[in-house]
Amino acid sequence: MFRNPGWIFVVVFGLCLAGASVMNVTLVSQARTALEEGILGNRSVGTPLTYHVALIIPRTTDTFFDGLTEGVLVAARRIDAAVQIFRYQAQAPNDLETYFQLGLSSHLDGLIVYSGLDQMQNHRKQAEAEHVVFIPVGTRAPGGSGLFVGSSSFLQGVEGGNIAVRHRGSSARIGIVLPAEGEEEPRRDPMYRGILMTLNTFSGASIVAASRANPGLFSGEEAVSSLLRAEPSINILICGNAPITEGAAQVIVDQGLVGQVLLIGTDESPTIDKLVDRGVITASIVRDSRLVGEQAVKAFLRALRGGTSEPPVEVGFTVRERRESKR
Repeated sequence: MFRNPGWIFVVVFGLCLAGASVMNVTLVSQARTALEEGILGNRSVGTPLTYHVALIIPRTTDTFFDGLTEGVLVAARRIDAAVQIFRYQAQAPNDLETYFQLGLSSHLDGLIVYSGLDQMQNHRKQAEAEHVVFIPVGTRAPGGSGLFVGSSSFLQGVEGGNIAVRHRGSSARIGIVLPAEGEEEPRRDPMYRGILMTLNTFSGASIVAASRANPGLFSGEEAVSSLLRAEPSINILICGNAPITEGAAQVIVDQGLVGQVLLIGTDESPTIDKLVDRGVITASIVRDSRLVGEQAVKAFLRALRGGTSEPPVEVGFTVRERRESKR
C-alpha cells in the first residue's frame, strides 16, 4: 500500500502549498477590502474601487496635514480610489516603518508618505522592488531623480527673510523656532538657510538665535519663551509651523510685546487668521498643503501609467497679511 512514500510526500506538499497560496490571496483580498471600507467617505456596497492607496503622515495638530489629507481625499474620489490614512507618532520612526511595510505587504497600488530624507530614499527602493507606486510628500525634496510633491521650506525661509527686512530693515534681529521633527541642527535646516540667504543681501539684519520646539502641545510657547529670555534683542520671530505660530502669539500677548516683537508665522488656522487681522501676527506664510495632496494623487496616477521620470512638484505658498494676500 505504501510502496512509494516519496510520491505521497510530493502530493501532500503540493496540497499544503496550494492551500498557503489560497490563504495568501484571501488575506490580500481582505486587506484591500478593509482599505475600501476604511476610506473617509461613502462607499456603495458591492462596488469595488479602482485603486487602493495609503496616506502615511505624522499624528500632529499641525494644520498642514489637515490640508494635505483633504487634498488627497478629494483627488482620490475623482479617480475612484480608496484611501486608508495611517498616522504615526513623529518621534517614533518604527510606527512609520510598520505602516509602510503594511502597505507593501498588502500590495496596494500606491503609498503617499511624509517622512525624513533618509527614509524617503530607502522607501523608494523598497516600493520599486514591490512594484508599488511611492509618492513622497513634504517640505524638502530628496536629492536625485524620483517623484516628490511638496512646498519648499527653503523658499518659505527666503520669503520669511524678505518680510522681516521689509518691516525692520537693517535693525532686524531675528529669532527662529523650527518644528520638532527636523533631522538636523537648526543652522542646517532649509528654512534657516533660506532666511540667511535673504539677510546676506541686506546689510545689518541678522539671525540672533534659532531653536527647535520639543514635541508636545505647548512646545511652541516653551520654545519661544526660552528664546526671548535668552536673547531679549530679538524683534522678529519666524515660526516653522502653525502650532508654533499660535504658541508664539500667545507668548507675545502675555508678555505685552505686540508691536515690539513682530511675528512671522506659518500656515493658517481660525486662530492664526484672527490674530493676523488683529495685528498680533504680522504675516503668515501659507503653504498650499491641500494642493500638495491633490498633486500627489495626480502624480500617483501618472506613475501608475508609466510616467515616473519627472521633476519634483513645488506647489508654492501665499502670504496672509492684515491688509493683503499675495502670491
